Amino acid sequence: MSDHVFVVSEWLPKEGKAQELWQQFKRLMDLSRKESGCVRAHATRQISHPGSPGKSKYTIVLLQEYVDIKAFDIHCAADYVTSFFKNFIENKETALVADWRCRLFSEEE
Repeated sequence: MSDHVFVVSEWLPKEGKAQELWQQFKRLMDLSRKESGCVRAHATRQISHPGSPGKSKYTIVLLQEYVDIKAFDIHCAADYVTSFFKNFIENKETALVADWRCRLFSEEE
C-alpha cells in the first residue's frame, strides 16, 4: 500500500461556460503535473456509451494523484489554484462554475 492520495473532483459549468472552464482546467492540470508531489493530473469530459448508461450532472471530472496528503495540501495552497477559486468560483461576476464537489481516496484500509 502507499500513502498516495487520489482526488476526484466533479464540475458543472455555468450555462455557456463549458469550453472556457475546460480550457482553464487543461491549463491547471498542466501546472499540477509540474508539482513535485503530483503523480498524475487529468481533465476529463463525460462521454456517452451503451455499456455505461448513467449520466452525471457534472460534465467535467478532474482525476489527480499525489504522493501523500501533504503534497495535496501544497497543491491546494498553490497560487494558481487559489487564484482559480477566487476568480472562477467565488467571484459571481467571473464565475464559470455552477456546482462542484471534491473527494479524496486512499489505498489504505
